[in-house]
Amino acid sequence: MSKKTGISLLACIAIIISGVWSVSEAEEVLTLEKALAIARNNNPRVIEACKMVDASKGELITARALPNPEVEFEVAGLRENEEGKRDVRLGSFEIIQGFEPLGTYGLKTRIARNEVSARGESLKSVWAAVYADLRETYTRIILDKKRLELASGNLEVYRRFYSQVELRFQSGKALKSELQRSKIELLRSENGYIVTEKELKANKASLNLLLGRPIDYAFSIDEELKEEVLEISLSEAAGIASSMSPDIKAEKIRFDSEAKNLAKEQLSRLPSPYIGFKNVNESYDKDYNLIIGATVPLWDLNQGQVQKARAQKEAQSTRLEAARRAVAFNVYQAYLDVELSQKQLELLKKSLEEANELLRVADLSYSEGGTDFINFRDQVKTATETRVRYYEGLFDLSNAISRLEKVMYSSLRKEGYLQ
Repeated sequence: MSKKTGISLLACIAIIISGVWSVSEAEEVLTLEKALAIARNNNPRVIEACKMVDASKGELITARALPNPEVEFEVAGLRENEEGKRDVRLGSFEIIQGFEPLGTYGLKTRIARNEVSARGESLKSVWAAVYADLRETYTRIILDKKRLELASGNLEVYRRFYSQVELRFQSGKALKSELQRSKIELLRSENGYIVTEKELKANKASLNLLLGRPIDYAFSIDEELKEEVLEISLSEAAGIASSMSPDIKAEKIRFDSEAKNLAKEQLSRLPSPYIGFKNVNESYDKDYNLIIGATVPLWDLNQGQVQKARAQKEAQSTRLEAARRAVAFNVYQAYLDVELSQKQLELLKKSLEEANELLRVADLSYSEGGTDFINFRDQVKTATETRVRYYEGLFDLSNAISRLEKVMYSSLRKEGYLQ
């Protein structure tokens, strides 16, 4: 009795362990919100952009510091005296602290602070690109799952079709060529299925790269493609992009920096003062001296740097206007893509209803002998392609809206993931 009890206990432990193991090995269910949160912390492009912000903060620390002082020591008594000895000693000690021309320190600091802000806008631009790429890849995986589902259904149809042709051939109601062609269609359907499987695996690996994870990291997505509606006008989209676009903001900040740099170079025509202290420790002279002076750009009055700064400011003004036009064009083009995708989806939706009915009638008609091989094959192909194209239309619409969000740097969906 005790032996049976022990065996039962071991069996229970084995079942529990196997259950825990299966749970631990279960695939992660990855939602879009979770994927975006992971990408914010792990995406290589985002990490690089964050490090560039940190680097600009380091430059700000350097800009706030005063120029390094100059220190000079004079060692005397190295020559031997009449007795053949050296009286080595510190003859003098001098330290001088230089300063920049009046007003340039504050301008230099504000320029460095502007660069931190510009890098912050560049980080936003990088995140917008990662956001769009991630949503596209995430949605493509959902599309691949649907394609795989349709390919499986299509494969099942052709298997039934091949079985029907084989029965008809054996009963003498079908030609051998029909059997051969049905076999070819079945093999094509199987090929389509394995190609779709491969694409799904590749896109999962691509998403893992965006998330900064190993490409073979296992996960699953339970979401489905859905219809989306754009509830914003072109003029509203353009207005939001003009005020929110990180590219425009970054160019505005850099224009302000170039204006401050021009003012700094003009002020650099002024003398650069310095102050110092000197200690003289000679046998004939022991004293403390205060040194006050200035360096003067006497020969060119900093004219070359002023001319360079003025040209850079004008060039930055041109870049700013070009950025505004580019963003306006990108919004216009992305908005047109969304409108086109919406119109195409409406047509595909109507085609889907017809395709479902066509497939049902074709299968029934052929099984009853009312449709020949060629018509059945064409009808199945048309119905299958139409169903796939409908889901591709959903994907195209989702992707078009994501691209519009990217160029606007504003979320058009209720989740508000792009902020």
